[in-house]
Amino acid sequence: MSGIAGIYSLKRCRNDRQKINILLDKIPHRGARREIFSIPGGYAGINTNYSFKARIGKNAVLMDGRIYNLDYLLKKYGIEVKNTLISDSGKICLLIDKAGREVFSDFKGSFALAIVDKEGNIYLARDFLGTKPLYYYKDDSTLVFASEVKSLTGYGSDVKEFPPGSYMMNLSKPEVTKKIDMERYPIFLDKDTGVMEDKLDGYLLKSMDTRITDGNPVLGVWLSGGLDSSLVAALLKEFTDKVYTYSVGYEGSPDLEAAKEVSNFLGTRHTEYKLNTEELFSTIPKAIYHLESFDAPLVRSTLGNMIVSKISAFSDVIFSGEGGDELFAGYNYFLEYDSFKVIQEGIVDAINSLHNTALQRVDRSANAYGVNVKFPMLDEDLLNYVLKITPGKKVRKDKKTGKYILRKVASKYLPDDIAWRDKDKFWEGAGIVDKLEKKIENMVTDKEFLDISNDVRYSSIPVLRNKEEAYYYRVFKNYYPDVKIENILSFTEDFN
Repeated sequence: MSGIAGIYSLKRCRNDRQKINILLDKIPHRGARREIFSIPGGYAGINTNYSFKARIGKNAVLMDGRIYNLDYLLKKYGIEVKNTLISDSGKICLLIDKAGREVFSDFKGSFALAIVDKEGNIYLARDFLGTKPLYYYKDDSTLVFASEVKSLTGYGSDVKEFPPGSYMMNLSKPEVTKKIDMERYPIFLDKDTGVMEDKLDGYLLKSMDTRITDGNPVLGVWLSGGLDSSLVAALLKEFTDKVYTYSVGYEGSPDLEAAKEVSNFLGTRHTEYKLNTEELFSTIPKAIYHLESFDAPLVRSTLGNMIVSKISAFSDVIFSGEGGDELFAGYNYFLEYDSFKVIQEGIVDAINSLHNTALQRVDRSANAYGVNVKFPMLDEDLLNYVLKITPGKKVRKDKKTGKYILRKVASKYLPDDIAWRDKDKFWEGAGIVDKLEKKIENMVTDKEFLDISNDVRYSSIPVLRNKEEAYYYRVFKNYYPDVKIENILSFTEDFN
């Protein structure tokens, strides 16, 4: 969990130290310790909570996140390391010096990177799912980048999201290094289901193991009581007896009841927080400021995520079940598709939309309270295996359920009523949507809704879908009046 920023100019100006401080001052929630240093053509800096050595000789590395396969890559490229205490940033420098830009396609992890090599070239890179955020502004002579949009709002309207799975050198255009598409994942047919379940179980356990750091950290799970978060909690119990779980929802909501059942079954140290409408409503401005979006379903979930982040800040590492619905076809609309090909296309599209929907929501909510979140369901090795499993093992129309093979694995760890629980969106299961819609419906008049909608029509985004979203848009514009919305936002298609 860190926030990175930089200013790079072909004019080789050195008067930007104050500007780099301004960039970092807008994202102090991403880290308490700051380091700034000069680079050819400008300055770069980082806010971080980690002991991360950014300067390595003439090289510099800024990273938000972690790359898990550095030691493997050192062996792959024949790099001998004599210093057993070498840092991750040192390993990255060795790899860049030896392999150059080719190494970006080899990195596995969750990261946004800025690297300055010994020749003075600056590279930006982002993991292929976009689990860590990165934005940039550039013109013919200057590149400015930062972890969040709010840092770049003074640089005009043309701030862009840095594309997931891409890298950029100096002032060139971002180039794709890794992506998810239909051609990359030939589907397994006629494979034994039991073998698939065992392999899937193994990949899930390995994904958890990769994300558990040494040093006896306090480990927690955001527990909604749904399949994905419950399975993550159960898998974590395979590694430690001391697991903390955190849930939020209205009194009597399905999520709170299910989460309590899971906690009792697994024996976790459980904290639940009962929501109230006034608290949720008062959280809206802060949530939209951090989220940098006004998409109504995303804002609804962010409100709950903000509160669960606040109550879970005690844990050193939090595990989230994000990605399970996308990877295993868990959304109800998958049941409407008639062919395996269409289901697979839907899965690929859903995964490719995560970077500025669910992952953006979790990143901003967690960083607002200094929470370090891991996504075991989105491990690259796990993803590469699951996307090759025929959609017929995921979507069972005869049983009216998605995530079928994942539910089969979960049945080994959880009660059947949890493993086979119907899918609810977080804001539905927690009881958020009804309370907010009713309150905001009475706060925005028909004329105001029309006026706000007409304002939005001047951009290329869809027309606002209801008064709730219009209210969120009005708050958003107070914080981000000049940004081109189409450069940084996407919208939840399945609104309801």
